[in-house]
Amino acid sequence: MSVKKITKDIKPVLTSSIQLWHGENQSLLSVELVKWINIFRNKYPQAKVLQLDCEQSNETKIVEALHQIISGGSLFSQRILIVLHGVLTIDIKSQLAGLIEQAFMQKSSELVMILVENKKVLWSKALAKTFKKAAESGELKIKEFKNLSITDIELWILDKTKRSGGKISSSAARHLATVTGNDFWALDNQIAKLMAWRKGEEIIVADIDLLVSPKTEDDIFSFIEAVGRRDIRLAQWVLNRQFNAGTSPQSLVGLLAWQLRVLGLIRQALDNSQQRMTPKQLANTLNLHPFIISKALQQIPYYSAERIAWLYGELSSLDIRLKNSRTEPEVLFSLFLNKLNILKSTDSQ
Repeated sequence: MSVKKITKDIKPVLTSSIQLWHGENQSLLSVELVKWINIFRNKYPQAKVLQLDCEQSNETKIVEALHQIISGGSLFSQRILIVLHGVLTIDIKSQLAGLIEQAFMQKSSELVMILVENKKVLWSKALAKTFKKAAESGELKIKEFKNLSITDIELWILDKTKRSGGKISSSAARHLATVTGNDFWALDNQIAKLMAWRKGEEIIVADIDLLVSPKTEDDIFSFIEAVGRRDIRLAQWVLNRQFNAGTSPQSLVGLLAWQLRVLGLIRQALDNSQQRMTPKQLANTLNLHPFIISKALQQIPYYSAERIAWLYGELSSLDIRLKNSRTEPEVLFSLFLNKLNILKSTDSQ
């Protein structure tokens, strides 16, 4: 699969559009979904964007949103993008399934909808059959995200770096693809890191050997960002991968605590400053490396001082339970993550 084919498959059609995204490469799907949503928001800054999980008892809210759009009496702005996660878990006889099917046929000029499935699609199931039939008639577009070969990952890296305004040699792209593999969240972070390091110059193999950090550290960054964006599904996926890789629970707690301390220092400095502080000023004031500051500033909009303190307290409680409880660490981390899901939106700039 060429990079042209890859980017063509994921290029958003910013008109009336209903799509089903699925496949084994969930990290690529997630990265492209974030990009897709950002493009939509830039194109339609007044539009409403809703991300809802069909597996978390949100059916009433989803039904209400779809009904408002389809009935023509929308309470939202002119356009709306609805992303439904776990769509194939719903009952084909439910009101929600009926509204989705109605959206296929009606093709509202206001509605763009992405149906996301993170599990293997069983096309023999009734709802999956309905979606496949809709795709065959042109009412629905299906996009499958497969694991890519090293060559295709290299092409993705070259394309991503170019679109982000950076430069990378083919040998460096191949080396990064080999090191990271089909982990597109890590790739996204690593490309940003390497571009910041090179400051407009071409990324070479030596840069990757020097700067590409162990996956645990990248995953902690992805986890904190996912929690900030309230993408609990991704946060759980990151944790599961670290446990499967054999990372110790105490190492995860330590790295999370360090990242939160950095965010806390930056948030305090920004909140107490009488004027806007540059990344360089923050680095000098806090005695932290400029690269650490630049990474943390990507996440700081999601975190108020109150939220950081609350999260740090929950992490401390998790650390105590890990040391004193007989419950499996994976279970304790999942309970910790569930508590994060109820955080109120208290973020401030």
